[in-house]
Amino acid sequence: MSFFKASILQIRSHLHIYVVAYIVLLTLLYLFADIAERYDMSVAYFTRDPAITLYGHPFTGVISNIGILFWCFSLAICFFCSWLILKKGEKQVSVFLFFSGLFTLLLMLDDFFMFHEFIFPYSFGIPQEAVIVGYLVMISMYFLKFGRLILTMEYTILLMACGLFALSLATDIWMPQSDLQFLVEDGAKLFGIVTWFIFFIRTCYAQTVRLIER
Repeated sequence: MSFFKASILQIRSHLHIYVVAYIVLLTLLYLFADIAERYDMSVAYFTRDPAITLYGHPFTGVISNIGILFWCFSLAICFFCSWLILKKGEKQVSVFLFFSGLFTLLLMLDDFFMFHEFIFPYSFGIPQEAVIVGYLVMISMYFLKFGRLILTMEYTILLMACGLFALSLATDIWMPQSDLQFLVEDGAKLFGIVTWFIFFIRTCYAQTVRLIER
């Protein structure tokens, strides 16, 4: 088969993927263009790099951005391995990884869009403390639901991640703002995010290898 014919066949077989993905992206662009028009804002506020739009330094928020990348790594590996493991009939582990991916997605969106610091308090009138309590309730329910399964894994890594998040939260609440406070708070959060990633990448690897070797 010629290269041209093979390429046409690939495009045809992948056409539904392109259609779905591009419709979602076009809808996203349309929504933000509409928001910009409604509130008399430049579309550049939504499309360009924040440092350029706000005339900031290129390294503005670099530590926070690194954290977002590791959130993305974690949720991607969770969702992918959840689907892969489900195909092998391991429903319990698949459900655990799926909900772990959903929870990671929520934490990433909160970190990226500042839900508990800005969106909920100023847009919806929900106090920051109430949002944090809501997250604590969710993570408690998460451990109640999957606690026994987690104890069969390298659970100390996950507990270490939660401890680092707790340190970051405590620093934010009780430590007066200063360069040291920002370094400890954001540094502990970054350590927590990376430790969270380490737990899930090791868990997904172990579960996938176990299924392959079975």
